[in-house]
Amino acid sequence: MLKIVALVTMLIDHIWAFIPGTPYYFHWIGRISAPIFMFCCIIGYTNTKNKIKYISRLYVLSLVMGGINAFLDIQYNFIRTLLIIIAIIFIIEKFEERNRNAKRALITFVLWQIVSSLIIMQLQYLGVSDKILIIMLPVLSNILMLDGGMFFVLMGVLMYIFRNSKKNLLITYILLTVLNMLIYNTKILKVVFHILEKNIKIPFTLLSILFESVFFGVLPAFMKTDLLYGDPQWMMIFALPFILMYNGEKGRELKYLFYVFYPVHIIILYYLGIAFIK
Repeated sequence: MLKIVALVTMLIDHIWAFIPGTPYYFHWIGRISAPIFMFCCIIGYTNTKNKIKYISRLYVLSLVMGGINAFLDIQYNFIRTLLIIIAIIFIIEKFEERNRNAKRALITFVLWQIVSSLIIMQLQYLGVSDKILIIMLPVLSNILMLDGGMFFVLMGVLMYIFRNSKKNLLITYILLTVLNMLIYNTKILKVVFHILEKNIKIPFTLLSILFESVFFGVLPAFMKTDLLYGDPQWMMIFALPFILMYNGEKGRELKYLFYVFYPVHIIILYYLGIAFIK
């Protein structure tokens, strides 16, 4: 049922994104989708018998979405965000199990993110097309320009840590929502960046791009303080009741529904949007 709620609210959100003239409140409804998907993905991963296969499916779908995004010239690949979340959880599990390869896995992941980030930045410096970058990001499983940014990765990891404690999950989720709203919908971040620029001589624009593109997955120009019509991501708070209602029981077998629905509905809505414009 959680997956169905997430799918329906995601569809509503993407109707707003692709179909001209769709009321903005469709976007508000869509804010509850991503957290529910993250929670479902984490529960699915913790209960799967073959975790490597689970990660591999996410990686393959991420590649598929990279190809679709490049072809359609759009950027919708939340799968890459889910993949990074699960990869970090995989490493955390290694430490929890006191696996002797845990440190090696962590170091490998960190080094790979550094190297792949340098590759992406070098490609940007060389002026390669956006289509190539859109494809290379999922190929390299890189953390730059994630849908939702590292903020969602942090949320997903904390969901995993507190998955067995509804009280801790409740408190953490509310605090993260407030943090998101303070950073995204107020001028606090700009004030901090101006102070840093003045004291440590790092250009404001550079600080904004580095922090916001990694932490939120957007460029500064897209960050607006308007709570309702700027960025209403704080409305993800309304996903919390659905997440807390999870009873730990397995529902109907919908294993591959999301894997098929996600790319197909985006392709259909993209061409419907073009038809409406014409």
